[in-house]
Amino acid sequence: MAIFGKKNKESDAETPGAATTDGTTIGDAAEAAGGFSPQKARAFFDRAKTLHETASHEYAMQMWLSGLRWDPTSVEGFDGFLKSSDVFVADNPKKKIKPTVEAKGAVGRYIDALMAFGLRKLDPAAALKACSAASDVGVREVAKRIGKHALTLALNHDKKPKKDAFVKLLDVLEKAEDFQSAAQAGEAACKLDPSDGELQARVRNMMARATMNRGGFEDDSEGGFARNVRNMDKQLELEQADSYAKTGATKDAIITRTRTAHEENPDDMPTLEAYGKALVERGKPADYLKAMSLYTQAHKTTGQFRFRQRSGEIKIRLTKRTALQLKQAAEANPDDTAARDKYAAALKTLREQELEELRLQVENYPTDLPLKFELGKRYFEREEYNEAIEQFQQAQNDAKLRRQVQNMMGQALLKLGGWEAEAVQTFRSALDGLSDLEGETGMELRYGLMVALQAFADKDRDLDAAKEAEKIAGGIAIKSFTYRDIRERRDAIKALVKELGGG
Repeated sequence: MAIFGKKNKESDAETPGAATTDGTTIGDAAEAAGGFSPQKARAFFDRAKTLHETASHEYAMQMWLSGLRWDPTSVEGFDGFLKSSDVFVADNPKKKIKPTVEAKGAVGRYIDALMAFGLRKLDPAAALKACSAASDVGVREVAKRIGKHALTLALNHDKKPKKDAFVKLLDVLEKAEDFQSAAQAGEAACKLDPSDGELQARVRNMMARATMNRGGFEDDSEGGFARNVRNMDKQLELEQADSYAKTGATKDAIITRTRTAHEENPDDMPTLEAYGKALVERGKPADYLKAMSLYTQAHKTTGQFRFRQRSGEIKIRLTKRTALQLKQAAEANPDDTAARDKYAAALKTLREQELEELRLQVENYPTDLPLKFELGKRYFEREEYNEAIEQFQQAQNDAKLRRQVQNMMGQALLKLGGWEAEAVQTFRSALDGLSDLEGETGMELRYGLMVALQAFADKDRDLDAAKEAEKIAGGIAIKSFTYRDIRERRDAIKALVKELGGG
């Protein structure tokens, strides 16, 4: 049983000896399922990666879950499963599958809940159940991530929010020890029922726990809270760290303090993060390079992508700074061809870096649909329309972004050529249910539909499509005579209608 005390360095998960919410340990839960073996899990994970790369996504999902049956603490397994399920669902939106893994107890429930969540990521109930199951197994990092996703769905996508749903979210997020998100869920529940005084008191307590957790006060050791309150130096540090307008001396002091703390305990990730944040906030060239080095090493040590992401963000910031300097030099000397070329090269490098960072983020945060939309827009700008459409097809499942995404997807289909009918269908879908057809969004989508109908009518010699495009053009012109190229577009469509025998 000694293996249960080891920590998996490739994940943020707790050690297998950590207590689950019912007082047992993750190791106990795994034993109830039939045993715990990271070595066996690794074999399944390696197989899952190969299957994913060869487009056997359904089988890959089963292999990821098989690995999680042997190592439920693995965040790598969780992320891999989500990545495969994302592609599977995009290709098979209505197909339902069940886990082929046989597992008992909390681990079995976790695997079943993950499969349901993987197939229905926009279902608040599936997300809530998966979050609760992850908490029951004791994998708090996964529980927090799914819990935040479930909270976002409940806050932004639920047309008829219910108090009970937010109370359940409060329960599971508290269980996952994400007190900040739990407080958000509680506040939403209170808005739906302002008369529940007991719930309001619970939310206030949750806010206090979140504040204490951020300030380092949640200390169960003897005299922990009182000791921190008495420590005036600590209070000064917190005030300095929270200040929005830090002086140069304050920034230097914070760096000195956080560097010392990091050097004394180099394996402590919160200490490293505090040091890295202080370096970035001071923002000297050497500070950025040092912070990149810290985050790169932390990523290698822990396998946690967030450190790689921060290093990439700094790299982009430095490239932007260089591009800005070169732009200013080129504008100051408009006849200097070499200066213009240097700026163009720097801008190209910046765009490549931004694209690569977005790719990595989408790969590592497969349920983040706004990220997929941003990546799709970058592909569109590069005229890589197939790749753009692939991202848009997934991002349109975000209800808040649906119309924006479908607008871009319709344009991408038109740019491809030969997909005019599909572009028409996409713009119609974006307009479906939109009440304000003369607002900014309505005008843009109607214009897109008009262009798609014109292209379809011209290619397929379809008179009805040309007449519909003409009608839309007239409506837009009546609303705004100077909207884009509407006058020229209307004339061209009227000529097309006449050419097709319509008058």
